[in-house]
Amino acid sequence: MLETIERQAGEIKSLGARLDGAYRDLESANLRLKETSFKDDVTGLYNRRFFTIRLEEEISRYRRFNHPLSIVVLDLDHFKQVNDELGHQVGDETLRAVAQVLTKHSRGLNVVSRYGGDEFTMLLVETPKAGARVYAERIRALLAEQSFPHGRTVTGSLGIASLPEDDVTTAR
Repeated sequence: MLETIERQAGEIKSLGARLDGAYRDLESANLRLKETSFKDDVTGLYNRRFFTIRLEEEISRYRRFNHPLSIVVLDLDHFKQVNDELGHQVGDETLRAVAQVLTKHSRGLNVVSRYGGDEFTMLLVETPKAGARVYAERIRALLAEQSFPHGRTVTGSLGIASLPEDDVTTAR
């Protein structure tokens, strides 16, 4: 009887170890899946879904604590010509190069995302409108002087919106 109990205890212990391993594998797979669902396949930046979630969080934080918040939107100029004349692979390489510029020249707490097509959004946390203007001008200049593999200049149009400056819910 004791021998049977010891054998069963060993089997239970072995099963527990296998379950622990399976649980760790499942947690890891879930983490990879979540990351994939928030990342853009071409650029590796966050995608529109993640940007929207973070924007809502930061707007809530602004409403609670009145911390400044800015958004910069970048739309690449004449990007369709790059795709049409040089092909989608070159277009994708261009998007990746733009993503690198944006990532390299943004603070870690900012959210840089590909919003869609040739549009990028940058959520500038704790940044008032004046700071967003400086950032947008720096990005515009960096893109204009960036050397792209296809040899063409890439420019972009940028727009800025900020809280509290552009808050339309408050009386003026």
